[in-house]
Amino acid sequence: MIRQAQGEAFGQFQYPTPPLGRPGGAQAVFHHEWKTEEAKEKLKRTVEAYRQFEQGQMPAGPGADALLASFRAVEKELADHKPGPAKVVTDRQIELLLKKKASVLHLSAANYCWFEDPAKALCLKLAGTRSAAAPLTGLCDSSRCPQATHHIVHRSVWQTTADNGAVLLASPRIPLAEKDRLRAEQERSMRVLEEIDTAAGKAQ
Repeated sequence: MIRQAQGEAFGQFQYPTPPLGRPGGAQAVFHHEWKTEEAKEKLKRTVEAYRQFEQGQMPAGPGADALLASFRAVEKELADHKPGPAKVVTDRQIELLLKKKASVLHLSAANYCWFEDPAKALCLKLAGTRSAAAPLTGLCDSSRCPQATHHIVHRSVWQTTADNGAVLLASPRIPLAEKDRLRAEQERSMRVLEEIDTAAGKAQ
């Protein structure tokens, strides 16, 4: 259910898919352009998360502490190089300091995956793979992966999953065995929602 919701919501920042039929150099040029736009989007999202951190909206999820450590390091470096109280820190300065962090980011509708260490990636462990150039999104369980974070931008996907789960659990047509699985998934979605709201300072 969460993967279906991810697919429905992913369009809001989905990258263009390079066409398979482009010949030779034209396809290579398009691939380069696509990778450039992807890198820009990753950097934009990383800066956005940093700005939210500055405003007191913290990330949630198993990888939150590691991400916060990176953000605090950037914050300290900016403070150390700030010549005076009137100095305004620009997005460009932040982008330069976050560029390396952004390069390992993999975007999903339901979470951010900071794929810095393949050995820590839960999806690779589930697949029995020791290393890979990218996460295996089909095996992603961001509520348990130490490199995954949840942010306000992901809240609607988890809310949709929780709402759909509640509807299915109330249906008399769903077998009891299936309801056990749905209940566990719905409880996970509710837990993630609570964590997102608490970390962002929006808990009721």
